[in-house]
Amino acid sequence: MTEEKKNDKPRSESEVIELTDKYGGENKKSIFNILIIVALNLIITTASLYIYHCYVLRPARNNQNIVGVDIKAFLENEKKGMVEGKITEEQFKANMDKLEATVNDLGKTKVVLMGDVILRGAQIVDVQ
Repeated sequence: MTEEKKNDKPRSESEVIELTDKYGGENKKSIFNILIIVALNLIITTASLYIYHCYVLRPARNNQNIVGVDIKAFLENEKKGMVEGKITEEQFKANMDKLEATVNDLGKTKVVLMGDVILRGAQIVDVQ
């Protein structure tokens, strides 16, 4: 048992005030310290999120690494030209080489997908 419980005598008003000041003062200091810690944590977290959003996330969005190539439309135009006789077989092979060169050039810095696969949010390049 603690010393206080052993002595069950009534306390005077001065003793109560003294105990309240003694333990209450420490309690107020610890609450104040906790509030300072919480405030600093909020400030640091908010600053970190702001810096991440402005300097890491935005440049990644502006510099997209995924590009779509509309191969289906290209092949339809080539087929239509071949059927109508507007292009020869040599021109068709040259256009296919042009398509391959364009895709290879894009592939050095970006991921290239077919335009049909991309729903939204990525640039689609037309090869003509």
